[in-house]
Amino acid sequence: MAAPDLATLFDFETQLESAAKSFLATATELPEESIYSTLDQDVYTTPRLEIMIEINEGIDPPISRSTLIDTPDYLNYAATMTIRVVTDPLEDGTQASHRALRGKVRGEMLQNAQNWTTTPSLLPYYSVQYQRPLGTSYEIDGELAVSTLSYDLSFVIRNDAWPA
Repeated sequence: MAAPDLATLFDFETQLESAAKSFLATATELPEESIYSTLDQDVYTTPRLEIMIEINEGIDPPISRSTLIDTPDYLNYAATMTIRVVTDPLEDGTQASHRALRGKVRGEMLQNAQNWTTTPSLLPYYSVQYQRPLGTSYEIDGELAVSTLSYDLSFVIRNDAWPA
């Protein structure tokens, strides 16, 4: 599917975060209104997930977009995905809901990129080639329990995604 313009095609963060919000909502059974991406400005709820994609380097070598254009471009990219699981530990006093939510997120993310391709319409311009867990940190922030799960991703712009 072709992107409507180059600005949309190169807005990697919005496209990837939107896809992740969708499959993580299904996996965790949280409503999508409880899953936030980088630029969301809503009033936050608990429990919630906060998703952030940071684009890293273009991956060598540059390759041609298609057989029609032989000028090499960077089509493969590395990224870091951070998912914050945020709950109120006072709700149940045992952190059981936090632990369960964190486990559901990990379970969905262990599919080594399959979660990105199960529904192609979630990510029409890219193909996630690889994902790997980088680690988890945990903290109590005021009255909130926060687990931060990080993942290494690599993705490629699809040949049919280039605008006409």
